[in-house]
Amino acid sequence: MAIYDYLPVYNFIEPNNLKGLQPGFVVAQMEVKENCSLLKDERGNKMFENGHICSISRDGIDLWSEGVMFLHFTDPLNTLLPSDKYFAVNVANENPRLVQLIPGDEWMSTIDYEKDPLYASVKDELMKHIVKLTAADKQSKDDWFAVETMADGETKGYHYMYLG
Repeated sequence: MAIYDYLPVYNFIEPNNLKGLQPGFVVAQMEVKENCSLLKDERGNKMFENGHICSISRDGIDLWSEGVMFLHFTDPLNTLLPSDKYFAVNVANENPRLVQLIPGDEWMSTIDYEKDPLYASVKDELMKHIVKLTAADKQSKDDWFAVETMADGETKGYHYMYLG
């Protein structure tokens, strides 16, 4: 058993093509809405995992419900651990970084937005704007769509594209 087995595990993404990072379509200084359903309680700390699809309002960052769609992607600064799955933002110490999604953006996520209970209330509307890409759906003959694990080669991952 390794020490990593004792660490909390979080959702994470691989930002394959997030065009919003290039022109700076990033929200980095907004707080998370009080009682946001996306917060994960970890030993009394409110943690915000990568990969959540969000909206912003006067009250702060929350689960996406309508309008402009953002993806939470905050790079971990700690390089001591072998994977992003041990990283999430502690909202008491840091604000999450959101990247505005632009049509054609692609990412791999450990979150299955169609089945995750956090997204149950918005799933039908959400899936009009993003598509899960798989080889089985014949979106492409490219082997890339057949990839079903994250970069670590072991964690189940889902490939998405933002349609607009």
